[in-house]
Amino acid sequence: MADSVYLTYTHFTNPKGISCFLAKPGSVVNCALVTTSRYSYFFGSLFHHLLPVALAGLVWSVAMLALCSPWAWRAASPWVARARLAGSLAGVATVLWLLYAELIKLRHICEYCTVVHILTFALFVVLILGSALAVPAEPEAAGLDETA
Repeated sequence: MADSVYLTYTHFTNPKGISCFLAKPGSVVNCALVTTSRYSYFFGSLFHHLLPVALAGLVWSVAMLALCSPWAWRAASPWVARARLAGSLAGVATVLWLLYAELIKLRHICEYCTVVHILTFALFVVLILGSALAVPAEPEAAGLDETA
């Protein structure tokens, strides 16, 4: 979430001033180019300046923090787990779209964005494995009667 906060902050305060640690002249790493391109907004220039990807990433990070909190893991409603998986899937889909924009369209990457991409994918893997390996609750532990 800290990375998303930084990207959102720089987007609104000094978008051209963002600098990459790994950037060298002629390098494929160019944070300012990536974070100020038309791909730094959802739907490109159609809704230009309405929904910056950095802000959407921050909102997603906060939502996923809540959905992955201990409270959410203990929640009895199956909708919380479904929302957690759906949110993670939406994050990975967005990352794939952004990677396409960075690697194919812009031919440059942003190292800060890459950190968010890696963490989003890692969270997805953890949640998928956690869901696949989860042990179902015992009927009496869930308050259900097996004879009913």
